[in-house]
Amino acid sequence: MRFTCYLWLAWGGLLITTQAHPQLQDAMWVQFEPTAVRVAINVSLREICVAQNCSTNSSSAVFAASSDGVLVRQGDYVLAHLKVSTGNNLLSGALVKLTRPPSIGELEQTFFQYELVFPFNRPPPAEVTFENEMLKGLPYAIGTPWNVSYVIRAKKAGDNLATTWLLGYEKPATIPTGWEGISPAISSKSTPQGWRTFFEYLRHGIMHILTGYDHLLFVSALVLATRNFLEMFKVIAAFTLAHSLTLALCAFGIFRLSSYLVEPVIALSIVFVALENLLWPEHARSRMRLAVAFGFGLIHGLGFAGGLLDAMAGLPTIGTWIALGAFSLGVELGHQVVVLPLFGLLALSRYKMSDPARMAWLRCGASAISVCGAYYLFVAMHEQFFSR
Repeated sequence: MRFTCYLWLAWGGLLITTQAHPQLQDAMWVQFEPTAVRVAINVSLREICVAQNCSTNSSSAVFAASSDGVLVRQGDYVLAHLKVSTGNNLLSGALVKLTRPPSIGELEQTFFQYELVFPFNRPPPAEVTFENEMLKGLPYAIGTPWNVSYVIRAKKAGDNLATTWLLGYEKPATIPTGWEGISPAISSKSTPQGWRTFFEYLRHGIMHILTGYDHLLFVSALVLATRNFLEMFKVIAAFTLAHSLTLALCAFGIFRLSSYLVEPVIALSIVFVALENLLWPEHARSRMRLAVAFGFGLIHGLGFAGGLLDAMAGLPTIGTWIALGAFSLGVELGHQVVVLPLFGLLALSRYKMSDPARMAWLRCGASAISVCGAYYLFVAMHEQFFSR
């Protein structure tokens, strides 16, 4: 029994060292010209504050937005952390333009656009590779790094056809330029545009879950108190229906909530469900648990949306549908990576352990989840409110 408790606590500690929800998602536009690559990249005010070591409180954010020195340093930072290469040849870039936002709003929805040029030192290549190291090594919390990704819209100069790519953190994207007789939409190394977009966002959805312990903790707490497959199916279905609903509403611009509210409530949902398992276990097997899963699922859907929808704003309608559907499917696959093994472990415990020992084991697990949730709640409250 003591070994089992230690195992649960070790699992909780592992979750703390993974990512919470510090994911920033921006947009980038790329044009391949005969002599250079021209890049326009959106950088959120929050990203500027983090990179330039400014506090995220309102006065510091306004200072960062109005300070020419801070903005110039951020331009140098972007040039140093966006790697553009042709084969093994790293291109040297220059900042040519900075466009300020018309007004200052929320940190994650206020964007400065940096226009960069990376000249070729030879005839235009068939493809160019982009690598993203933004906020590399900068912590969101103890053991929790920031993660920045970009939706890229790329085209050859003079063409109207643009292709869509997803540039993840330290996951290079190799994009055909359209020169040397190669279409910008098709190359020997790429799948058709629709399928490539689907697989990129499918992977993005999976990694969004597997690198975000907030959602994993919540579904683990939901499953922990279920007694059979039907109970587990109902509670996960309620959660899935709810977060899919709010994700769709966000995608169509019908409903949005500030991350300053969403992130702490997501953390609170973990603590609430874990404590409900400990203090009111009868609620975990009633319609109240379905209501809790659905209600908090609505908030988790807003967390899934995050900055992804802002970055996807320039996509064509069909591209948005493909990306949204693939991302949602990826989220569910990521959930099942945790839900199914955990449910199997619980089912096995019913046959291998006595009822008192099994209940003690479950209480230990719920306690570990509540501690992890409380840690995330502290981080979210500090980041969203006390640092403002």
